[in-house]
Amino acid sequence: MDLINRSILPLMIPRMRQDRILAVTGARQTGKTTLCERQLPENVQQAHAYITFDDPEERLRFQRSPLAILESLDAPLVILDEVQKIPSLFDPLKAFVDNNARKERKQTFILTGSSQLLLVKSIRETLAGRTALFNLHPFSLPELLGGDKAPLLDRFWAGDVSLSDEVKRLLTLSPQETRRMRAIRDLHRKWGGFPPVWQREDETDKINWLKDYRKTYLERDLTDAGQVADLDAFALVQKLLCARTASLLSVSEVARDAGLAVNTVKRYIHLLSMTFQCVLLAPYYQNVGKRLIKSPKIYFTDPGVIRVILGERSVNEGAWYESWVFSELLKWRQRQPVEPELFFYRTSGGLEVDFLIAAPDRLLPVEVKSHDRATSADGRSVETFLKSRGDGSGIGLVIYPGNDIGEVRRNVWAVPDWYLFPFLKNG
Repeated sequence: MDLINRSILPLMIPRMRQDRILAVTGARQTGKTTLCERQLPENVQQAHAYITFDDPEERLRFQRSPLAILESLDAPLVILDEVQKIPSLFDPLKAFVDNNARKERKQTFILTGSSQLLLVKSIRETLAGRTALFNLHPFSLPELLGGDKAPLLDRFWAGDVSLSDEVKRLLTLSPQETRRMRAIRDLHRKWGGFPPVWQREDETDKINWLKDYRKTYLERDLTDAGQVADLDAFALVQKLLCARTASLLSVSEVARDAGLAVNTVKRYIHLLSMTFQCVLLAPYYQNVGKRLIKSPKIYFTDPGVIRVILGERSVNEGAWYESWVFSELLKWRQRQPVEPELFFYRTSGGLEVDFLIAAPDRLLPVEVKSHDRATSADGRSVETFLKSRGDGSGIGLVIYPGNDIGEVRRNVWAVPDWYLFPFLKNG
């Protein structure tokens, strides 16, 4: 397949003018090496040096004389791949960057790593204030579809939308383009976004790669990230948690089912989160303290990974679809000039809204429905939430996989996922 432009690039390039070090984290096989070694140098038109610490010989070489090697690298762009595998490098790198800032030597370092646990810890301890941090997700739906116009969700978030205008825009899409967008959406919902999956045509090859990915994660990545004495127990917890995707997390319930101590399960959840396997979503409360003590929801965000952990029929369609929408919201959020926060909303009186996109000056409630037709009942909780805000302002969303845009309740729009997230094409 052709090289796909990553939407993180326009965020990274301006920061290269301000920061001497950029760190790119993300799960293994999300495309960090391709992004940093190929796409970034081509976009900034700079010569680069590439060193991977997956190579044990490179680790040994840098452990012997790190400053001398750094001094010998004269390329304006230096990529240090999987740098969390050599934590001893961070102090020499800090000294080198600080020293050359005084000499006005223009050189940018790109650090990559597949474990937040190790890389971010080292950055906080050694390179705090010197590093711009980015996270590379698997392919998003907008990246796979291409396009050059701002997504509809951007306009929703800015409050710059008109129902009649959006209905007209949707109708201008050709039947061929609509079919293409929906077909790619269907594949993305089924297989997820890991680049090697999209490089394989045969479904058997896709599933075999995903199985190998999970095996490598358990046997190699996990060992790099932290001490797990019993991989079988960890794999069981991973499966139990994955089966609860898009649900409230009860650590004690998982611990009981796994036959493990609560603190052990908590540590496993922390490892899964720090290695990008799952995300915990906090509930929305204006009192921040309550957010910290109330139970979060847990999401496994890649459909392909869910598929190999559980099998196709082990998660109901609603939870599978909600998890996929959540992953697209995470990727959308990262592209915003100021990242909003994401929450879910649930009251003691029974009102539930799947997601709240939140900033200090606005809230956008989002409900997710997996059926192909949106009805008035689908927007009830969003409308109730909007009314509870008191001023009657604002709009809400129902995201669903159908074909039409429409107002299902007052100020509540139902919008197809394949039209809401992508960059649409001009013309």
